[in-house]
Amino acid sequence: MNVTDHPAYNPTPSVPRLLTELTQEEFWTRYATVRGDEGTFHPDYIAARRRTALLLRAVIADLVALADPTDTHHASQAAAAANALRREDGVGLVPATEALSWLRDQYQQYTEGDDLHPPNCPGGCQGAGWVLAPVIWQTDGHPLHAEPVTCLRGEPDDPHAADCTGCHGTGKRYDADYNEYTVCDTYTPDPAYEDTAPISWPDDPWASAPAPAGGYSDEPPLLSRPVDAARRPG
Repeated sequence: MNVTDHPAYNPTPSVPRLLTELTQEEFWTRYATVRGDEGTFHPDYIAARRRTALLLRAVIADLVALADPTDTHHASQAAAAANALRREDGVGLVPATEALSWLRDQYQQYTEGDDLHPPNCPGGCQGAGWVLAPVIWQTDGHPLHAEPVTCLRGEPDDPHAADCTGCHGTGKRYDADYNEYTVCDTYTPDPAYEDTAPISWPDDPWASAPAPAGGYSDEPPLLSRPVDAARRPG
């Protein structure tokens, strides 16, 4: 069963985004200690960052385990990570099945909480976990309507490639009924997509030149700068 079809998390969280959140929570957890001025931070703030880091770490491990229910190795790692969170909460260790069930309940509570992100979140949400952003544009690109959207902690949204069936890489889906664009919120790759445009890299010496008759050589292209006279052969 694919992890996206598993009922344990609904909706299934994005692992890349969980990693972003984990990294930031872990940074704030350790920042004050490394600086040596932990006393200037409110203890509740540091404790909340540490607990959230443990929670997200366990959820990532659980999602990896759910991708293959027969993989007992990753399942045991996920349960151990869940019990690490329980130890942080002081509620005692429990067997794997119970630990993972408890973890999923804790994550559900976390996503529904009023303090999803830290108050100094770099995304500007002030802890709410959402920000106001445009979701509908006129055809000339002018924003038409804004709504609360998930705060991405100051990082741009993950891009969609040209094979996305909804936006073809633009990130915006055209609505012919209203003659406007809306956010393409799900990257849906087209398995039959074929990119006919040649890929050109700025430093590729063959990018703008036709292939030679004998094919490309594995040898690097000759340097364009002249050979130093002192090192000229002969």
